Amino acid sequence: MTRAPFKVVASLIIFEILLIFVHLAVYATLAAAFGIGGPIMETAAVILALTFVSATLLSRFYNTTILRWYYAFAAYWFGLIHFLFVGGVTFFLVMAVSYSINAYPSLPVLGSICFGAAFLIHLYGTWKSGRAEITRVNVTLANLPAAWKGRKVAFISDVHLGNVRGERFMARVAKKIAALSPWALFIDGDLYDGTMCDEKRVVAPLGSLRLPGGSYFVAGNHEYYLTDKDVPSFAVALEEAKVRILHNEKIDLDGVQLVGIDDKSANGRESLKKVLEKIVIEKSMPSIFLRHAPFDLDITTQKGFSLALFGHTHQGQIFPLNLLTKKIYHGYDYGLKKHGETQIYTSSGVGTWGPPLRLGTKSEIVLFEFN
Repeated sequence: MTRAPFKVVASLIIFEILLIFVHLAVYATLAAAFGIGGPIMETAAVILALTFVSATLLSRFYNTTILRWYYAFAAYWFGLIHFLFVGGVTFFLVMAVSYSINAYPSLPVLGSICFGAAFLIHLYGTWKSGRAEITRVNVTLANLPAAWKGRKVAFISDVHLGNVRGERFMARVAKKIAALSPWALFIDGDLYDGTMCDEKRVVAPLGSLRLPGGSYFVAGNHEYYLTDKDVPSFAVALEEAKVRILHNEKIDLDGVQLVGIDDKSANGRESLKKVLEKIVIEKSMPSIFLRHAPFDLDITTQKGFSLALFGHTHQGQIFPLNLLTKKIYHGYDYGLKKHGETQIYTSSGVGTWGPPLRLGTKSEIVLFEFN
């Protein structure tokens, strides 16, 4: 076994062990709070711990209705069990503090409060994850052509179409984009989740958009989870949806230089440098750079782009993971910032990966207005 597959297998085993621990901890809390338990429930907890990893692996190879339902269940459960785990930890902490001051609350009541609150928070996070809120951002670019003054461009990333989000979600997003009347649309990677799906059907709603400036896409890491082909099937699907893929190239978009590189071609500093060395940027013209992940921003800045757009981070998706992404991406995990002379915008994404949950972050469609 080569080193890379060994790392993947080892990571999956560790991840699965942690999931089993979480499930057994929740089971133990339920047993303590409500006096329920036994071999059947304990076995059920272990089986449930296996659902997310098994569904994820199976979805890389098969696309059936039953598997889509199984994956959707596993994703929702994966999110819920972690909230229940927090509820269980809270239960034992409150019980320990109460006992230390000689107070003895009813364990079933305490358990109902802790698990009930966790479940309600999970429901709120699930609801919030599909909202697709509109974030309006004003951007000023030097030497902007007169035609671009006041022009609006929609920007989305990380839709993650597959077994959890599908054609209906894409249709809702497309409808919201159309209502904004943007001149163009930029899609910044991970449009697909990386699971087997009908690639044409799930993106078909994008073909209904009638944008004067067109729609443009750069591939993220999830687009390549199912293929190593130079011309993967998602390219055919996007072409039918009238979305142009930017593959390590620059185009003139009505007087603005639009540069797009895909994640597969520039997944490290040296590869990014090699790709950008082949692209000439005219300093007298504004430029917009599309790349999926906000890594190696110093290289982006040195190239002299006016505006760089990223996704990938989801801003952590669920609190407190947003604190982690802020540290990993040095503060460029979300929002409009400056890095040198380049303006950087990183989106939290319109979809979700794994559990369809948002807590402390938002699902967003960004609408840029240029000045």
